[in-house]
Amino acid sequence: MTADAGPLWGGRFSTAPAIEAEALGRSIEIDERLVSQDVEAGVAHVAALHDAGLITAEERDRLSEALVEVRDEILRGSHRFDPHDEDIHSAVERGVTDRLGDLGEKLHAGRSRNDLVSTDVRLYLLAVERTIAADVRALGRALVARAREHCADPMPGSTHARAAQPVTVGHHLCAHVWALTRDVGRLEDWRTRASVSPLGAGALATSTLDLDVVATARRLGFDRPFENSLDAVSDRDVVQEYVAVSAICATHLSRLAADLARWTDPAIGWAELDEAYSTGSSMMPQKRNPDTVELARAKAARIAGDFVTLAAVLQGLPLGYQRDLQEDKAPVFDAVDTLPAVLQALTGALTTLRIDADAMRAACDDPGLYATDVAEAMVRAGVPFREAHRRTGTLLKRLDDEGRSLRDLTTDEWDGLGIPGGASILDPDRSIAARSGPGGPAPASVLAQCDALDALLGAKTP
Repeated sequence: MTADAGPLWGGRFSTAPAIEAEALGRSIEIDERLVSQDVEAGVAHVAALHDAGLITAEERDRLSEALVEVRDEILRGSHRFDPHDEDIHSAVERGVTDRLGDLGEKLHAGRSRNDLVSTDVRLYLLAVERTIAADVRALGRALVARAREHCADPMPGSTHARAAQPVTVGHHLCAHVWALTRDVGRLEDWRTRASVSPLGAGALATSTLDLDVVATARRLGFDRPFENSLDAVSDRDVVQEYVAVSAICATHLSRLAADLARWTDPAIGWAELDEAYSTGSSMMPQKRNPDTVELARAKAARIAGDFVTLAAVLQGLPLGYQRDLQEDKAPVFDAVDTLPAVLQALTGALTTLRIDADAMRAACDDPGLYATDVAEAMVRAGVPFREAHRRTGTLLKRLDDEGRSLRDLTTDEWDGLGIPGGASILDPDRSIAARSGPGGPAPASVLAQCDALDALLGAKTP
C-alpha cells in the first residue's frame, strides 16, 4: 500500500474526505499514547487468526514481528505518519501493510476499530491503575508516618471552619488516610469490572470467522471476554467510572491541600511548607507562597470537569459505536496525567512539612473548645443532655457579657454547676484522653488506626 492510498475505509467512496472534515476526525495526536496497547491487541488478534486457520504460522510470526517493529518505530519517534492516518489504529495497520503488502491486509480480518479501540483503552487504563493505586498508597503511608509522629499532640478540631473541640494531629491526619483507602478500594473495584476483553466483538456483531475470544482475552491478561458484542463496542462506562474514581480521589486530595494551606498560613503558624514545595513572588521579595497545595486544591476541579465532559458526551447515545465516542480519550488522558502529579507533589510536601506542635497546643488554650466537655460532665451528674446544653450555653453567654471565660470560673462556681474540680476539664490532654473509644482522637486510638491503615495500605508497622 502506498503512502497516498487514502483512508483505510476508502473503497466505498469516490470522493476524498474534505480537508476540514479529515482534520476534525483526526485523533492521532491524542491517541498515539495507545500504540503499545494497540500492538499488544494486534499480536493477540493475529494469534486468533492463526488458531482459526485463517493464516499460517509463518504469516502469524511475520505479522507479529511487523507490529512490534511499527510500535518501536513510533516510540522512537522515527515513524512517518501518513496524512490519512486518522488515529493510532489506522497508523499501525498502515505501517504493517507498508511492510508486508498483501499479508498486511490480512491483519484486520474479523476485527473493527470499534472493538480495537475499546480494547486498547482498557489495557491502557488497567496498566495505569496500578501506578495510580501505588501513588495513593504512598501518600497514605506518608500521612500515617506523620500521624504516628504526632499521635499525642493536641490541636483544635473544627466544624464550619471554626474551632470546635480538641483532637490530636495524628487523628486529623488519619482522617485523610481513611478517605484514601476508600479511593484504593474504588480502584480495585473498578479493575474487576474493567478486566473484560472487547476484542472479537467486531464492529458490533462479532464475525463469521470463528475467532476464539476466550483465548484472546487470556492472551491479553483480561479476566474474561465480552458477554455482548454490542455492549462491548458501544459502552464507555469503564472510562467514565475510572474518571469518576479519579475525581473523588482528587476531591480528597483537595481537602488535604486545603488543610495544608490553612495550617501553613503565617497568621495561624501551625506548620511550614518546605521551600522545595513553595514559590516566590515575581514582585514581592518576602513572599513564600504555598503554590503546591493551592494547585493541588484546584486540580480537583479540572478532573471533575473531565468527568462532566465524558458524561455529557455519553448521555443519550444510542447503542452501537458512534464517532462521538472518540471524544472519550482527551478527558480520561487528562485525568490520568493530572492525578499522579497531584499525588506525588502532595506526598513530597507532606513528608517534608514542618509541623509546629507547640503552636497547635497553644491554640488549644481557647476555653470554648471545652464547652461540650462541660455539658457532658453535667450529663454524667444526671442532667438531661438538652438541659445541660442549655445551661452551658447560658453560662457562656453570661461569662461573655462579663468579659470572662470558663477559665475564670472559681472553685465555688464550678461546684455550683455540679462539676467539682471542673477546672481540670479545660485541658487538651485530658479532653482527648477521655475520648479513647475506637476511632477517637486519644493517642492509643490513633495508634490503633495507624496499625489498621498500614495493613490496608500494605505497609509494615514500624
